[in-house]
Amino acid sequence: MTNIKELAEKALVNRQKLPGIFGPETLKPSYDGLGLVNIPALALQLLGVEADGKTAPPFNPDLYGDPEISRGWQQFLANGPINHVVVLLVDALGYDQLESQFRKGEAPNLARAANHPLNFFVPLTSVYPSTTTTALTAVATARTPQEHGIMATTVQFPRIGAPINLIHFSFASDNTPISTKLLNPDTLLPVPNIYKTFIENGIQASQINYYQFENSTISRFCSAGSGAKFVPYHTPAGCFTALRQTLENTTDSQKSYTYAYIPTIDTTAHAYGPLSATYEAELAVLDFAFQREIVEKLKRPDVLFILTADHGQRATSTPHIAWLNEHPELMRLMSAPAAGEGRAAYVYLRNGEEVLEKARAYIQTTFGDEFLVLTKAEALAGGLFGDPEQEAGQECLDRLGDLILLPRRDWQARQAVKEKYEVYPGVHGGLSRAEMLIPFLAMRLG
Repeated sequence: MTNIKELAEKALVNRQKLPGIFGPETLKPSYDGLGLVNIPALALQLLGVEADGKTAPPFNPDLYGDPEISRGWQQFLANGPINHVVVLLVDALGYDQLESQFRKGEAPNLARAANHPLNFFVPLTSVYPSTTTTALTAVATARTPQEHGIMATTVQFPRIGAPINLIHFSFASDNTPISTKLLNPDTLLPVPNIYKTFIENGIQASQINYYQFENSTISRFCSAGSGAKFVPYHTPAGCFTALRQTLENTTDSQKSYTYAYIPTIDTTAHAYGPLSATYEAELAVLDFAFQREIVEKLKRPDVLFILTADHGQRATSTPHIAWLNEHPELMRLMSAPAAGEGRAAYVYLRNGEEVLEKARAYIQTTFGDEFLVLTKAEALAGGLFGDPEQEAGQECLDRLGDLILLPRRDWQARQAVKEKYEVYPGVHGGLSRAEMLIPFLAMRLG
Protein backbone atom coordinates (compact mmCIF):
# COMPACT_ATOMS: atom_id res chain seq x y z
CA MET A 1 0.00 0.00 0.00
CA THR A 2 3.04 2.30 0.07
CA ASN A 3 2.43 3.39 -3.49
CA ILE A 4 -1.24 4.10 -2.79
CA LYS A 5 -0.26 6.16 0.24
CA GLU A 6 2.15 8.25 -1.78
CA LEU A 7 -0.40 8.78 -4.56
CA ALA A 8 -3.07 9.74 -2.04
CA GLU A 9 -0.81 12.16 -0.17
CA LYS A 10 0.11 14.03 -3.34
CA ALA A 11 -3.48 14.10 -4.56
CA LEU A 12 -4.92 15.27 -1.23
CA VAL A 13 -2.39 18.07 -0.80
CA ASN A 14 -3.01 19.29 -4.34
CA ARG A 15 -6.77 19.07 -3.92
CA GLN A 16 -6.96 20.85 -0.55
CA LYS A 17 -4.12 23.35 -0.99
CA LEU A 18 -5.11 26.87 0.04
CA PRO A 19 -3.96 30.04 -1.77
CA GLY A 20 -0.65 31.53 -0.68
CA ILE A 21 -2.43 34.31 1.19
CA PHE A 22 -3.22 31.75 3.94
CA GLY A 23 0.47 31.10 4.48
CA PRO A 24 2.89 28.38 3.39
CA GLU A 25 1.72 24.75 3.20
CA THR A 26 -1.83 25.39 4.35
CA LEU A 27 -4.68 22.99 3.61
CA LYS A 28 -8.43 23.38 3.48
CA PRO A 29 -10.37 20.77 5.44
CA SER A 30 -12.26 18.18 3.41
CA TYR A 31 -15.80 17.56 4.53
CA ASP A 32 -16.94 15.91 1.31
CA GLY A 33 -15.22 12.53 1.65
CA LEU A 34 -11.53 12.87 2.51
CA GLY A 35 -11.72 14.18 6.06
CA LEU A 36 -12.12 13.14 9.66
CA VAL A 37 -15.88 13.74 9.65
CA ASN A 38 -16.25 11.16 6.89
CA ILE A 39 -14.92 8.32 9.09
CA PRO A 40 -18.00 8.02 11.36
CA ALA A 41 -20.16 8.32 8.26
CA LEU A 42 -18.20 5.38 6.81
CA ALA A 43 -18.89 3.35 9.96
CA LEU A 44 -22.61 4.02 9.57
CA GLN A 45 -22.45 2.90 5.94
CA LEU A 46 -20.44 -0.27 6.56
CA LEU A 47 -22.71 -1.41 9.39
CA GLY A 48 -25.77 -0.93 7.24
CA VAL A 49 -27.29 2.12 8.92
CA GLU A 50 -29.27 4.31 6.56
CA ALA A 51 -27.99 7.88 6.65
CA ASP A 52 -30.66 10.51 7.30
CA GLY A 53 -29.36 12.77 4.57
CA LYS A 54 -27.95 15.18 7.14
CA THR A 55 -24.73 13.42 8.12
CA ALA A 56 -21.54 13.96 6.18
CA PRO A 57 -20.87 11.63 3.24
CA PRO A 58 -18.75 8.56 4.01
CA PHE A 59 -15.05 8.32 3.20
CA ASN A 60 -14.76 8.32 -0.57
CA PRO A 61 -11.34 7.43 -2.03
CA ASP A 62 -12.60 8.19 -5.55
CA LEU A 63 -12.08 11.86 -4.65
CA TYR A 64 -8.31 11.36 -4.75
CA GLY A 65 -8.84 11.14 -8.49
CA ASP A 66 -6.66 8.06 -9.02
CA PRO A 67 -8.17 4.69 -10.06
CA GLU A 68 -5.36 2.78 -8.32
CA ILE A 69 -6.42 4.22 -4.96
CA SER A 70 -10.06 3.39 -5.62
CA ARG A 71 -9.17 -0.18 -6.60
CA GLY A 72 -7.05 -0.58 -3.49
CA TRP A 73 -9.99 0.40 -1.29
CA GLN A 74 -12.40 -1.91 -3.08
CA GLN A 75 -9.93 -4.79 -2.75
CA PHE A 76 -9.60 -4.04 0.94
CA LEU A 77 -13.37 -4.11 1.43
CA ALA A 78 -13.66 -7.38 -0.53
CA ASN A 79 -11.82 -9.35 2.18
CA GLY A 80 -15.03 -10.68 3.71
CA PRO A 81 -18.01 -9.26 5.63
CA ILE A 82 -17.62 -6.46 8.17
CA ASN A 83 -19.68 -6.86 11.34
CA HIS A 84 -17.64 -4.75 13.73
CA VAL A 85 -16.08 -1.33 13.17
CA VAL A 86 -13.44 0.08 15.53
CA VAL A 87 -12.26 3.68 15.38
CA LEU A 88 -9.13 4.24 17.49
CA LEU A 89 -8.41 7.96 17.69
CA VAL A 90 -4.96 8.88 19.02
CA ASP A 91 -5.06 12.55 19.88
CA ALA A 92 -2.51 14.63 17.91
CA LEU A 93 -0.99 11.67 16.04
CA GLY A 94 -0.70 13.70 12.85
CA TYR A 95 0.09 12.08 9.53
CA ASP A 96 3.34 13.98 9.00
CA GLN A 97 4.52 13.26 12.54
CA LEU A 98 3.69 9.56 12.16
CA GLU A 99 5.47 9.36 8.82
CA SER A 100 8.58 10.96 10.31
CA GLN A 101 8.59 8.29 13.02
CA PHE A 102 8.25 5.58 10.39
CA ARG A 103 11.31 6.93 8.60
CA LYS A 104 13.30 6.95 11.85
CA GLY A 105 12.23 3.42 12.74
CA GLU A 106 10.62 4.63 15.99
CA ALA A 107 7.23 2.95 15.40
CA PRO A 108 8.10 -0.30 13.60
CA ASN A 109 4.85 -2.13 14.29
CA LEU A 110 2.63 0.67 13.07
CA ALA A 111 4.91 1.10 10.07
CA ARG A 112 4.60 -2.60 9.28
CA ALA A 113 0.81 -2.34 9.48
CA ALA A 114 0.74 0.78 7.30
CA ASN A 115 2.83 -0.95 4.61
CA HIS A 116 1.09 -4.33 4.76
CA PRO A 117 -0.41 -5.19 1.34
CA LEU A 118 -3.74 -6.24 2.89
CA ASN A 119 -4.19 -2.96 4.79
CA PHE A 120 -5.09 0.51 3.51
CA PHE A 121 -3.14 3.60 4.60
CA VAL A 122 -3.76 7.14 3.32
CA PRO A 123 -3.87 10.70 4.70
CA LEU A 124 -7.09 12.62 5.40
CA THR A 125 -7.67 16.14 6.70
CA SER A 126 -8.81 17.26 10.12
CA VAL A 127 -11.65 19.72 10.66
CA TYR A 128 -11.24 23.44 11.29
CA PRO A 129 -10.19 24.53 13.78
CA SER A 130 -7.93 21.51 14.01
CA THR A 131 -8.57 21.09 17.71
CA THR A 132 -9.86 18.32 19.96
CA THR A 133 -13.26 19.64 21.04
CA THR A 134 -14.32 20.45 17.48
CA ALA A 135 -12.86 17.27 16.01
CA LEU A 136 -14.18 14.82 18.61
CA THR A 137 -17.67 16.26 18.24
CA ALA A 138 -17.44 15.70 14.48
CA VAL A 139 -16.43 12.08 15.10
CA ALA A 140 -19.30 11.63 17.54
CA THR A 141 -21.93 13.11 15.24
CA ALA A 142 -20.69 12.72 11.65
CA ARG A 143 -21.52 16.41 11.28
CA THR A 144 -19.33 19.36 10.33
CA PRO A 145 -18.42 22.12 12.81
CA GLN A 146 -20.91 24.55 11.31
CA GLU A 147 -23.63 21.97 12.00
CA HIS A 148 -22.64 20.69 15.46
CA GLY A 149 -21.69 24.13 16.77
CA ILE A 150 -18.62 23.26 18.89
CA MET A 151 -16.42 25.82 17.21
CA ALA A 152 -13.27 25.65 19.38
CA THR A 153 -11.91 24.82 22.80
CA THR A 154 -12.96 28.23 24.10
CA VAL A 155 -16.36 29.34 22.85
CA GLN A 156 -18.31 32.55 23.37
CA PHE A 157 -21.88 31.91 24.50
CA PRO A 158 -23.89 35.08 23.87
CA ARG A 159 -26.60 34.32 26.45
CA ILE A 160 -23.92 33.77 29.11
CA GLY A 161 -21.85 36.73 27.98
CA ALA A 162 -18.46 35.14 28.49
CA PRO A 163 -16.09 32.67 26.80
CA ILE A 164 -16.39 29.12 28.16
CA ASN A 165 -13.62 26.51 28.07
CA LEU A 166 -15.40 23.37 26.87
CA ILE A 167 -12.73 20.96 28.09
CA HIS A 168 -12.86 22.14 31.70
CA PHE A 169 -16.43 23.47 31.41
CA SER A 170 -15.33 26.65 33.13
CA PHE A 171 -15.19 30.38 32.53
CA ALA A 172 -12.09 30.95 30.42
CA SER A 173 -11.11 34.09 32.33
CA ASP A 174 -10.45 32.44 35.70
CA ASN A 175 -11.29 28.72 35.34
CA THR A 176 -14.32 29.01 37.64
CA PRO A 177 -16.55 25.98 36.93
CA ILE A 178 -19.82 26.78 35.20
CA SER A 179 -23.02 25.33 36.56
CA THR A 180 -24.64 22.67 34.39
CA LYS A 181 -27.91 24.47 35.13
CA LEU A 182 -26.53 27.42 33.18
CA LEU A 183 -24.95 25.30 30.44
CA ASN A 184 -26.11 21.70 30.25
CA PRO A 185 -23.73 19.36 28.39
CA ASP A 186 -26.53 16.82 27.88
CA THR A 187 -28.46 19.27 25.70
CA LEU A 188 -25.54 21.25 24.29
CA LEU A 189 -25.50 19.79 20.76
CA PRO A 190 -28.23 20.63 18.25
CA VAL A 191 -27.61 17.37 16.36
CA PRO A 192 -27.79 13.68 17.43
CA ASN A 193 -24.75 11.52 18.14
CA ILE A 194 -24.00 8.35 16.17
CA TYR A 195 -23.97 6.13 19.27
CA LYS A 196 -27.68 6.71 19.67
CA THR A 197 -28.20 6.07 15.96
CA PHE A 198 -26.33 2.77 16.12
CA ILE A 199 -28.22 1.55 19.19
CA GLU A 200 -31.57 2.51 17.67
CA ASN A 201 -30.62 0.30 14.71
CA GLY A 202 -29.74 -2.70 16.86
CA ILE A 203 -25.98 -2.20 16.77
CA GLN A 204 -23.97 -2.36 19.97
CA ALA A 205 -22.04 0.87 20.66
CA SER A 206 -19.17 1.29 23.11
CA GLN A 207 -16.61 3.90 24.11
CA ILE A 208 -13.20 2.95 25.48
CA ASN A 209 -11.77 5.99 27.16
CA TYR A 210 -9.50 7.22 29.92
CA TYR A 211 -11.20 6.59 33.26
CA GLN A 212 -11.23 10.25 34.31
CA PHE A 213 -13.24 11.13 31.20
CA GLU A 214 -16.25 9.08 32.27
CA ASN A 215 -19.10 11.57 32.72
CA SER A 216 -16.80 14.43 31.67
CA THR A 217 -18.58 17.22 29.88
CA ILE A 218 -17.12 16.27 26.50
CA SER A 219 -18.13 12.64 26.99
CA ARG A 220 -21.60 13.80 27.94
CA PHE A 221 -22.24 16.11 25.02
CA CYS A 222 -20.71 13.65 22.54
CA SER A 223 -22.89 10.71 23.63
CA ALA A 224 -25.85 12.28 25.40
CA GLY A 225 -28.89 10.05 25.69
CA SER A 226 -27.34 7.20 23.73
CA GLY A 227 -26.88 4.55 26.40
CA ALA A 228 -23.52 3.62 24.87
CA LYS A 229 -21.35 1.50 27.14
CA PHE A 230 -18.34 3.31 28.64
CA VAL A 231 -15.28 1.11 29.21
CA PRO A 232 -12.64 2.89 31.33
CA TYR A 233 -8.89 2.33 31.28
CA HIS A 234 -5.96 3.82 33.22
CA THR A 235 -2.97 3.54 30.87
CA PRO A 236 -2.52 3.53 27.08
CA ALA A 237 -1.63 -0.16 27.22
CA GLY A 238 -4.85 -0.69 29.15
CA CYS A 239 -6.77 0.94 26.30
CA PHE A 240 -5.56 -1.70 23.84
CA THR A 241 -6.31 -4.50 26.31
CA ALA A 242 -9.82 -3.17 26.93
CA LEU A 243 -10.36 -2.81 23.19
CA ARG A 244 -9.33 -6.38 22.52
CA GLN A 245 -11.45 -7.77 25.34
CA THR A 246 -14.47 -5.76 24.25
CA LEU A 247 -14.28 -7.23 20.76
CA GLU A 248 -13.62 -10.75 22.02
CA ASN A 249 -16.80 -10.51 24.10
CA THR A 250 -18.91 -9.47 21.13
CA THR A 251 -20.90 -12.32 19.63
CA ASP A 252 -20.73 -13.24 15.96
CA SER A 253 -24.40 -12.38 15.48
CA GLN A 254 -24.18 -8.93 17.13
CA LYS A 255 -22.85 -6.07 15.03
CA SER A 256 -20.92 -3.41 16.91
CA TYR A 257 -19.28 0.00 16.74
CA THR A 258 -16.43 0.74 19.15
CA TYR A 259 -14.73 4.09 19.61
CA ALA A 260 -11.46 4.25 21.55
CA TYR A 261 -9.55 7.39 22.48
CA ILE A 262 -5.96 7.89 23.68
CA PRO A 263 -4.91 11.41 24.77
CA THR A 264 -1.26 10.92 25.73
CA ILE A 265 0.44 11.82 22.45
CA ASP A 266 -1.29 15.20 22.51
CA THR A 267 -0.38 15.77 26.16
CA THR A 268 3.25 14.91 25.47
CA ALA A 269 3.49 16.99 22.30
CA HIS A 270 2.02 20.04 24.05
CA ALA A 271 4.39 19.77 26.99
CA TYR A 272 7.62 18.82 25.22
CA GLY A 273 6.97 19.61 21.58
CA PRO A 274 5.98 17.34 18.70
CA LEU A 275 8.72 14.85 17.74
CA SER A 276 10.64 15.48 20.97
CA ALA A 277 12.41 12.59 22.66
CA THR A 278 9.52 12.23 25.11
CA TYR A 279 7.03 12.23 22.24
CA GLU A 280 8.95 9.42 20.56
CA ALA A 281 9.03 7.44 23.79
CA GLU A 282 5.27 7.81 24.25
CA LEU A 283 4.61 6.68 20.69
CA ALA A 284 6.88 3.67 21.24
CA VAL A 285 4.62 2.59 24.13
CA LEU A 286 1.57 2.77 21.88
CA ASP A 287 3.38 0.97 19.08
CA PHE A 288 4.29 -1.94 21.36
CA ALA A 289 0.82 -2.26 22.93
CA PHE A 290 -0.85 -2.07 19.52
CA GLN A 291 1.24 -4.98 18.27
CA ARG A 292 0.92 -7.09 21.42
CA GLU A 293 -2.79 -6.67 22.15
CA ILE A 294 -4.34 -6.06 18.74
CA VAL A 295 -2.22 -7.46 15.93
CA GLU A 296 -0.97 -10.59 17.71
CA LYS A 297 -3.96 -11.48 19.88
CA LEU A 298 -7.13 -10.28 18.20
CA LYS A 299 -8.22 -12.66 15.47
CA ARG A 300 -11.59 -11.47 14.21
CA PRO A 301 -11.64 -11.22 10.39
CA ASP A 302 -15.02 -9.48 10.48
CA VAL A 303 -13.51 -6.52 12.39
CA LEU A 304 -12.56 -3.36 10.52
CA PHE A 305 -9.99 -1.50 12.62
CA ILE A 306 -9.36 2.17 11.79
CA LEU A 307 -6.51 4.14 13.36
CA THR A 308 -6.77 7.90 12.99
CA ALA A 309 -6.22 11.21 14.84
CA ASP A 310 -8.15 14.38 15.48
CA HIS A 311 -5.31 16.62 14.28
CA GLY A 312 -1.53 16.92 14.15
CA GLN A 313 0.71 19.40 15.94
CA ARG A 314 3.45 21.85 15.07
CA ALA A 315 6.18 23.47 17.11
CA THR A 316 5.95 27.13 17.96
CA SER A 317 8.00 29.65 19.92
CA THR A 318 6.76 31.89 22.72
CA PRO A 319 7.86 35.18 21.09
CA HIS A 320 5.56 34.46 18.13
CA ILE A 321 2.37 35.40 19.98
CA ALA A 322 0.22 38.44 19.34
CA TRP A 323 -1.29 39.33 22.74
CA LEU A 324 -4.46 41.20 21.79
CA ASN A 325 -4.77 42.76 25.26
CA GLU A 326 -1.63 44.78 24.52
CA HIS A 327 -3.58 46.74 21.88
CA PRO A 328 -6.07 49.07 23.63
CA GLU A 329 -7.27 50.55 20.36
CA LEU A 330 -8.42 47.10 19.26
CA MET A 331 -9.83 46.30 22.71
CA ARG A 332 -12.09 49.36 22.52
CA LEU A 333 -13.69 47.93 19.38
CA MET A 334 -14.36 44.53 20.92
CA SER A 335 -17.61 43.57 22.64
CA ALA A 336 -16.20 40.54 24.49
CA PRO A 337 -12.89 38.78 25.09
CA ALA A 338 -11.49 36.84 22.16
CA ALA A 339 -12.19 33.11 22.06
CA GLY A 340 -11.40 30.21 19.75
CA GLU A 341 -7.82 28.94 19.55
CA GLY A 342 -4.42 30.55 19.54
CA ARG A 343 -4.19 29.27 15.98
CA ALA A 344 -7.77 30.32 15.12
CA ALA A 345 -8.74 33.37 17.16
CA TYR A 346 -12.32 34.68 17.18
CA VAL A 347 -12.68 38.43 17.68
CA TYR A 348 -16.10 39.77 18.75
CA LEU A 349 -16.86 43.38 17.85
CA ARG A 350 -19.33 46.08 18.74
CA ASN A 351 -22.09 46.44 16.16
CA GLY A 352 -21.58 48.28 12.92
CA GLU A 353 -19.84 47.81 9.61
CA GLU A 354 -17.61 50.77 10.39
CA VAL A 355 -16.34 49.05 13.55
CA LEU A 356 -15.64 45.84 11.64
CA GLU A 357 -13.63 47.60 8.96
CA LYS A 358 -11.74 49.67 11.53
CA ALA A 359 -10.80 46.53 13.51
CA ARG A 360 -9.81 44.67 10.38
CA ALA A 361 -7.63 47.55 9.22
CA TYR A 362 -5.98 47.81 12.64
CA ILE A 363 -5.13 44.11 12.71
CA GLN A 364 -3.79 44.12 9.17
CA THR A 365 -1.68 47.22 9.78
CA THR A 366 -0.40 46.21 13.22
CA PHE A 367 0.29 42.52 12.70
CA GLY A 368 1.38 42.79 9.09
CA ASP A 369 2.04 39.53 7.29
CA GLU A 370 1.74 37.31 10.34
CA PHE A 371 -2.05 36.92 10.17
CA LEU A 372 -4.80 36.63 7.61
CA VAL A 373 -8.04 38.26 8.76
CA LEU A 374 -11.39 36.89 7.54
CA THR A 375 -14.92 37.90 8.38
CA LYS A 376 -17.33 35.26 9.60
CA ALA A 377 -19.11 35.32 6.24
CA GLU A 378 -15.85 34.92 4.31
CA ALA A 379 -14.75 31.94 6.42
CA LEU A 380 -18.11 30.20 6.00
CA ALA A 381 -18.23 30.91 2.27
CA GLY A 382 -14.71 29.51 1.97
CA GLY A 383 -15.79 26.16 3.39
CA LEU A 384 -13.58 26.26 6.47
CA PHE A 385 -16.32 25.00 8.79
CA GLY A 386 -18.41 22.87 6.45
CA ASP A 387 -20.12 22.78 3.08
CA PRO A 388 -20.64 26.42 2.02
CA GLU A 389 -23.75 25.33 0.11
CA GLN A 390 -25.38 24.29 3.39
CA GLU A 391 -26.72 26.81 5.86
CA ALA A 392 -24.69 27.08 9.04
CA GLY A 393 -26.50 26.40 12.30
CA GLN A 394 -27.41 29.22 14.64
CA GLU A 395 -25.00 27.87 17.26
CA CYS A 396 -22.14 28.27 14.80
CA LEU A 397 -23.23 31.78 13.81
CA ASP A 398 -23.57 32.87 17.44
CA ARG A 399 -20.19 31.51 18.52
CA LEU A 400 -17.91 32.45 15.63
CA GLY A 401 -16.18 35.78 15.90
CA ASP A 402 -17.02 38.72 13.66
CA LEU A 403 -13.39 38.45 12.60
CA ILE A 404 -11.23 35.33 12.54
CA LEU A 405 -7.45 35.63 12.84
CA LEU A 406 -5.63 32.90 10.95
CA PRO A 407 -1.93 32.85 11.84
CA ARG A 408 0.67 32.31 9.18
CA ARG A 409 3.68 30.10 9.93
CA ASP A 410 3.95 29.42 13.69
CA TRP A 411 2.21 32.53 15.04
CA GLN A 412 -0.63 32.60 17.56
CA ALA A 413 -3.15 35.25 18.64
CA ARG A 414 -4.25 35.20 22.27
CA GLN A 415 -5.86 37.46 24.82
CA ALA A 416 -4.86 37.45 28.47
CA VAL A 417 -7.90 38.67 30.39
CA LYS A 418 -5.93 39.09 33.63
CA GLU A 419 -2.31 38.26 32.92
CA LYS A 420 -0.28 36.40 30.37
CA TYR A 421 -0.17 32.65 30.75
CA GLU A 422 2.16 29.84 29.78
CA VAL A 423 1.95 28.73 26.15
CA TYR A 424 2.87 25.21 25.10
CA PRO A 425 5.78 24.53 22.70
CA GLY A 426 3.47 22.27 20.69
CA VAL A 427 0.27 23.74 19.24
CA HIS A 428 -2.59 22.96 16.89
CA GLY A 429 -5.83 24.51 15.69
CA GLY A 430 -4.54 26.06 12.48
CA LEU A 431 -4.50 25.19 8.80
CA SER A 432 -0.85 24.22 8.35
CA ARG A 433 -0.12 20.83 6.85
CA ALA A 434 1.41 19.58 10.11
CA GLU A 435 -1.82 20.37 11.96
CA MET A 436 -4.31 19.38 9.26
CA LEU A 437 -3.12 16.02 7.92
CA ILE A 438 -4.18 12.93 9.86
CA PRO A 439 -3.64 9.21 9.21
CA PHE A 440 -6.30 6.78 8.04
CA LEU A 441 -5.00 3.24 8.61
CA ALA A 442 -7.64 0.59 7.94
CA MET A 443 -6.93 -3.03 8.87
CA ARG A 444 -8.76 -6.35 8.88
CA LEU A 445 -7.95 -8.35 12.01
CA GLY A 446 -8.05 -11.86 10.60
